[in-house]
Amino acid sequence: MGKRTRFQVDDKAQLILEVKRNSVSSSDVDCTQVEVSHTNSSLPKDLNLDDDTILNAISFTDGDVKSTQVSATEQALILGVMEDYRRSRASHDELTEEEVQAYLTYVLGQMRSWSVGVAGLLLRSKLEKGSSRRLERSMRQIEELFNQTMREEPSAGQRSHLFYAVKIVPVWDMQKQLAELLLALGAIGSALQIYEELEMWEEAVACYQRLGKSEKAETVIREQLAVRETPNLWCFLGDITRNIEHYEKGWELSKHRSARAQRCMGYLYFAKEQYAKCLECFEKSLNVNALQVPVWFTYGCAAMAAKDFNLAVRAFQRCVSIDYDNFEAWNNLASSYIKLGKKKKAFMTLKDAIKCNYENWRIWENYLLVGTDCGEFGEVIRAYHRLCDLKEKWVDEEILGILVRAVNENLPDAQGNPAKRIEPKLRELFGRVTSRVTDKAEIWRLYAQLCTDDQDKMLQYLQKAHRCVMQTSNWEKDIDQCHTVAQQSLQLADSYVSASSVAKTSTQSLQLMSSAKLMIKGVLH
Repeated sequence: MGKRTRFQVDDKAQLILEVKRNSVSSSDVDCTQVEVSHTNSSLPKDLNLDDDTILNAISFTDGDVKSTQVSATEQALILGVMEDYRRSRASHDELTEEEVQAYLTYVLGQMRSWSVGVAGLLLRSKLEKGSSRRLERSMRQIEELFNQTMREEPSAGQRSHLFYAVKIVPVWDMQKQLAELLLALGAIGSALQIYEELEMWEEAVACYQRLGKSEKAETVIREQLAVRETPNLWCFLGDITRNIEHYEKGWELSKHRSARAQRCMGYLYFAKEQYAKCLECFEKSLNVNALQVPVWFTYGCAAMAAKDFNLAVRAFQRCVSIDYDNFEAWNNLASSYIKLGKKKKAFMTLKDAIKCNYENWRIWENYLLVGTDCGEFGEVIRAYHRLCDLKEKWVDEEILGILVRAVNENLPDAQGNPAKRIEPKLRELFGRVTSRVTDKAEIWRLYAQLCTDDQDKMLQYLQKAHRCVMQTSNWEKDIDQCHTVAQQSLQLADSYVSASSVAKTSTQSLQLMSSAKLMIKGVLH
C-alpha cells in the first residue's frame, strides 16, 4: 500500500517487483562485489521528476520496501526477463507498461553498472513520453544520457561491461529520441538542429514546414536532390510546391513502390474534385500498402462523391476492419448501404457506429431515421430518448407521428411483432417530450391520438394543442395558420361532441358542450 501523488489521501495497492533466490552460493553472498568496479560518479545520473503533484517515487505506508540485493549481471538478467515479457504483450498496453515500470524501478533503485543503468533509464524515458507530467523528465533524462556519452568518464572498460547484454542503442538513435521529445514539447528549432547534425534531412524538412519556412525547406530539398535523389525527397518537394509532377518522379524513382507518392497525388486530385484520377491513385497506393486507414477512408469518400457506392462500401469495410473504433467510417458505410437500398445492413452498421461513439448526436439521428424505415420501433424509441439526453428540447414530429400510427394501427415491426407492445414505452416517451417542449401543437395532438382509450386525457391534450396554435402571434393574418387553427378547432369540437354523447350525467354533458362553445367563440372573435 502506498501513495503516488503529493495530495493523495488514501493509500492504494501498488505494483512492485519481488526477487528471491532459490539457493545461495558463495559467489552470490556479497553482491556489492561486481565484475568491474563502479563508483557512484561513474554511473549514469537518475534525474528526479520535480513535479508539483506526482511524487518522485512511491511513498509506501510501511516505509521503504526492502529489496533483495542483486549484482550487475543479475540486473541485466532481470532486464532481459522484462524485455521478453514486454514483447509478448500488446504494445501501448497500460497494464503492461505499469508492470515494466516495476521492473525498472527495482533495477534503477540499486544501479551497479553503467550499461545496465543507461539501458534502464532509456527505456523509462521511452515509456514516460506518453505522460504529460513526465514528458519533461523524459527529455531531460535522454539529454543527460547523451551528454554523458560525450564525457571522458567513465572509462571504456566500465562502459563495455555488460554492454552487449542490455543492447544499448547507438548514440545517434539516442539523439533522434531526444529530437522527437523536443518536437512533442514544441521545441521545433532545437529538434531541427539535432536532425541537421544527424543529416536526417527528411525530418529536418518536416521541421521547416512546421515552422512555416517553406522556402528554406525547398532549398534544403533541392540541395539534397542534387546529392542523391530519393522518392521521399521528391514527395517532400511535391508537398511544398503542390506540383503533381514531383510526386510522379518519386513514383517512378521508387519503381512504383512509393505508397506515399500515389497517396499525395490522390489527395491533390480529391481537393480538385477529380474523383476518377483520385480513385486511381488511391488504388495504386493501397496496393503497395494496404494498412493506410486515412487513405481507405478518403478512398471511400471519393467513391461516394463519384456515386460508386459499391466501391465505397468496400473501402469503408476495409477501413473499419483495420480501425474498428473509426465511427465516421461506420457512419459513411451506413450511408453507402442506404444509397444501395440496403437499409437493414445500414441499421446494423449504425449500431456499430454507436458503440464507437456513444455521444455523437448525428449518429443517433441517423440511427433513428434508418430504424424508422426498417420498422425497428423499440430501437427508435431508445434512440429518441438518447437524442433527448444529448440535445435539450430536441423534437422530430414526423417520427413521433409514424410511431403513433404504428401503435394505433397495430402494424408489425421488423421482427413481425405487433406495434401495440411498445405503447407503454411510447407513452413514456411522449411524457418526457411534453415535459420539456410545451409549445408544439402537433406533439400534443399526436399525444391525444395515442390516448384515444382515455377521453379525459385525450381532451386535455387536444385543448393544449389548440391553445398552442391560438397563441401563435398574428395567426389570423396568415391563411395557412388560419387553416391549421380551423382544423384544430374542428377536431377538438368533434371530440367534445363525442365525449358529451357518452357522458355519465347530463350535467357533465352540458359542461363539455359549454367548453366547446367557448372554444369556438374564442376562435371566431
